[in-house]
Amino acid sequence: RLGGYQRGGGARRDVDEFGRERRSRPHNRKPYERPSRGRGGRGGHGGNQGSGSMVDESNDLESRLSSLIIKVGDKNAPTLQNNLEALSVVLEKDFSKHEITVLRTFRQCVLELPWKAPVYSTLAGLLNAKNSDTGAKVITLMHEVLRMSLAAGQWGSVKVLMRFFALQVETKTISAATLLEMIDAFLQPAAGKMTAQGSCFMFIAMSTLLWAGRALRENGPDELEARLLAVEQFVQAYTEANAGNTLTTVLHDAPPKGVNILENLLATMRAVADGGWKIDAICAPHAMFASELAQATQHELPALEMPVDLPAGSYYTPPEFLQLVPHPPEHAVRRFVMQDLIADTITQLEGNRKDCAKYLMQVHGLCAEDVCSVMTTAQNPEDIDPETSLVYEYMVAEVLLGFLMQLPEGRYREMYYTSLAIELRKAEPQIMAMVLETAVENVVARIASMDVECVNRLSNWLAVYISNFGFQWDWAKWEGAADEQEDAPRRRFVQETLLKLVRLSYLDRIKALLPETCLSLIPAKAPTHNFKFTLQAMDGRTREVSVAMGKCLKNKGTADQALEILESHYSQWADVDAETRQTLAREMLTEHVLLLGSKTFSHMLNAIEKFMPALQKFGETAAAKLQIAQVVEDFWRKNTQFMAITIDKLINYRVIDPATVVAMLFDASHVGAWNQFHLWEILRNTVNKVNMRVEQLQARLAAAQAAASAMVADDAAADPAQSGESVEHVESLLEQMKQEQRGVVVLTAGHFVRLLSSGDGCASELDRAWLQGRFKEFMRTYRQQVVDNEAALESQVFTGEASADTRQAFDSTRMLAA
Repeated sequence: RLGGYQRGGGARRDVDEFGRERRSRPHNRKPYERPSRGRGGRGGHGGNQGSGSMVDESNDLESRLSSLIIKVGDKNAPTLQNNLEALSVVLEKDFSKHEITVLRTFRQCVLELPWKAPVYSTLAGLLNAKNSDTGAKVITLMHEVLRMSLAAGQWGSVKVLMRFFALQVETKTISAATLLEMIDAFLQPAAGKMTAQGSCFMFIAMSTLLWAGRALRENGPDELEARLLAVEQFVQAYTEANAGNTLTTVLHDAPPKGVNILENLLATMRAVADGGWKIDAICAPHAMFASELAQATQHELPALEMPVDLPAGSYYTPPEFLQLVPHPPEHAVRRFVMQDLIADTITQLEGNRKDCAKYLMQVHGLCAEDVCSVMTTAQNPEDIDPETSLVYEYMVAEVLLGFLMQLPEGRYREMYYTSLAIELRKAEPQIMAMVLETAVENVVARIASMDVECVNRLSNWLAVYISNFGFQWDWAKWEGAADEQEDAPRRRFVQETLLKLVRLSYLDRIKALLPETCLSLIPAKAPTHNFKFTLQAMDGRTREVSVAMGKCLKNKGTADQALEILESHYSQWADVDAETRQTLAREMLTEHVLLLGSKTFSHMLNAIEKFMPALQKFGETAAAKLQIAQVVEDFWRKNTQFMAITIDKLINYRVIDPATVVAMLFDASHVGAWNQFHLWEILRNTVNKVNMRVEQLQARLAAAQAAASAMVADDAAADPAQSGESVEHVESLLEQMKQEQRGVVVLTAGHFVRLLSSGDGCASELDRAWLQGRFKEFMRTYRQQVVDNEAALESQVFTGEASADTRQAFDSTRMLAA
């Protein structure tokens, strides 16, 4: 990779930022320590040292070639033409000696520096014009990379590579007919399919046509019109099919609202077509070599094979096109092209946030001066107005936040976008701090119309971002939030963000930063437990039990000793029935175990593990498990982070089960509190745990089946019963886990529909809006599990009593999962 290390890996010390090997050059080397060059030398080893010198020179040359390829076209400088010509001469001359290095570097540059596609397509064209064999090797390699990316479902790479091939028609390296065959490979499977696969293929085909339009108009105008007609028919049908689908709508307000990117891309294509298919946002260096490229040999390429065995969830879903920052409408085409290149850069450099931030600050380098304003290079950046000119930094912020709030799910983990924002601000502390703060405030101003999950994501992102810069923020802008009603979206967003900041720091520090008017949004005291059995709150005999339990646990008593204490004390309560005594004993045990582990997470894990047998004995029924979960919730009511972690560990130890957590979360006591984020954090953790267990058992089953097949193949005389029993055992476990998964999905959906369809499930319209938003989040996040259990949901949940909006969400989920 260009950053010097593999995606997701740590920094490598043996290579520099361009992937070149570092040479050891200690500053204190003595003259006699230097390796001798040429023949001779001490010890008669001069010949070997000369050979080593030749290897070093070869490595140096390869490093210089790689560096030249990487750096060419960094800026739209007057020397770009001469640089490309000189580099093509050098590469053509040394290609036979360093073919592997040149091809490897070229491949990585095309994939990871997507905004320089016009430069690298021109370089490939020049190599082809000078030597058709060299050009054939470059094009063949890139086609093979495209084929492999398709097979692996790497849609970001596929999109970038198709843009590269679109520009190859301009350089005469491939013919228009060849490119049209490649585009048809995407258009034909997409025709009439309003599915994830269809929209994915159509998005890539449209992106390719945008860049290939001028060349196709000159070489095949009729064929171009036919493809454009197919595109328009698909987008129209796709828009109509998704007219009532709000599952993937980030902003629900009036214009400027989010629109599906297919519609926006089609509008951009029409505007570009009206201008003669000229894209002036990025320079087109191939025009500088028109006469030389006209004589080049064109190459034929094999037909592309579309993947047929990829799961539905692996296809790229085009995001909503969000306008979060004002931009002049007359620059809509330039804005789309620039943001498309920015988005591709963020996608392709996902494995290295530092390199991504560095290169994001270079994307504008190939633009003409009048395309966009760049605050980081302007003498007076404060004079630049984003409403009258395209401002590059605001476009970066808009794309970044758009990725963060992408639905139905983000392309990468939220932490990637957080860490990338942090790196951008570190690179340009003054400018990017102002830009990101302005962008966030613009989003918060529209938060009342934003999808609930996106509000949650933005809160998480902002809290981590602020915590990385000394918790500095313009808190005065949020002063009015404290005066809004309790469940108002803006107040809830600010409050949840502040609570996360307390998690990331400590209460007194956050208090010291906030204005007086915001202090009511955070607790007056540090997060702590809510132990029920304090001395002042108990009667005499309850105090005796609590004191005995406290001494037992404090003196490192065992689970059996705790059970004996509970039995000996509560058996003397003759005025209450056996069931009530059991309930009281269960509550006493759970409270004291939680108190024992209340110091740290490690203490909590040790306490639960030590007294797990006692907790399991008291939690043999569904009602008993629910009581334990409710005691945990009440105990950690003032510390929701500990609440979530404790419930998660109780599920791990099978003290409670996922169905118990679902029943606890949808209890009537939470009506009016559906706006609290921690409830849905617990629900997500619970459902994700169930899904993870299913996936683990599926992997175990595949391994067991492979082992059984290998045993039979290796030893026909072996007893197959042993391997068959192992497979059957895993199959049995998997079936049990799938039943639990089905139960959780149906139970959760049932609670949502019951509350949303009844008059007493919500305390107000705002409370219902929060619950409805969480219902949509659940349905789209677990859409595959919803579709897998469609029959059970139809018969048990979405019956005639279900409200129209819940039924609409169910229908939209099925369409989204198709």
